[in-house]
Amino acid sequence: MRRTVGLISAALLTVGGSMSGSQTRPAALQPIRQIDHIMIRTGNPRELYAFFTETLGLPSAWAMTSPRAGVVTGGVAFGNVNVEAIQFPAQRDARPRLVGFALEPSGLDASLSELKSRGITSGERRPLIAVGPNGSKNILWTNVTLPQFSDVDDPANATVHIFLSEYNPTYVNVEERRARLQRQLVEASGGPLGVVAVKEVIIGATDLAAARRLWQRLLDPTPSSTSDAWQVATGPAIRLVSAGENRIQALVIRVTSLERAKAFLRENKLLGADSDGYSAIDPSKVGGLDIRLVDK
Repeated sequence: MRRTVGLISAALLTVGGSMSGSQTRPAALQPIRQIDHIMIRTGNPRELYAFFTETLGLPSAWAMTSPRAGVVTGGVAFGNVNVEAIQFPAQRDARPRLVGFALEPSGLDASLSELKSRGITSGERRPLIAVGPNGSKNILWTNVTLPQFSDVDDPANATVHIFLSEYNPTYVNVEERRARLQRQLVEASGGPLGVVAVKEVIIGATDLAAARRLWQRLLDPTPSSTSDAWQVATGPAIRLVSAGENRIQALVIRVTSLERAKAFLRENKLLGADSDGYSAIDPSKVGGLDIRLVDK
């Protein structure tokens, strides 16, 4: 993540009339609502999707589909966020990789304008256009890469890819879908692991101080819960750690009972690291992914 410059400007609104001479500061726009979905790039998305939905019993957010040529994707509900298993036609690495996530903007136009004022750059808009039987065209969603947080614009071979994603509300009502999937997860008791939500996404940074400043600029006015972590609305928190490479390292999943989750993993030969702080799914069973479980 590259060091960038730019300060958030503050504008003062002068109110005339009977309140002449008084000044009030307008509320700061919250450009980022929360993480919308987490993207796992893999050469076998159907296998990973089946592991989450069948082995772990989690609700399907969207069935395996190919929304555009060569792309295969399936989404799984983890309570407060969806996790996507996706394959791109031009990708060179078949190993499952936590490559990035989509941020839900507070209105794409307004969010991009606000981020620009903060010195945060954006890539070109990438709309997904569906063509109807009568030749009509409709935009289903629009993605915009954030280059200062991503190493390349194309997620097919990116090391880390962070982007804004806005759905056409006639295609997906995000809040309604999130509430529906949350209910389904509760009705399923979180599957055999007792999944409640994704607690946090852990991101490695080669320059922790610069990354901290950049993420704070993006997420303002959301305060950091610690110097290196931000709880973004009801979605997963974002946590930075010092690392030798800029990339997403792990997902931390909150479960109702860690003992219950460990019993299931142990019984199914899926238990990996087991420490005082967390237990993990054996990385060798999920293509090397680091998926940790906690109950608080």
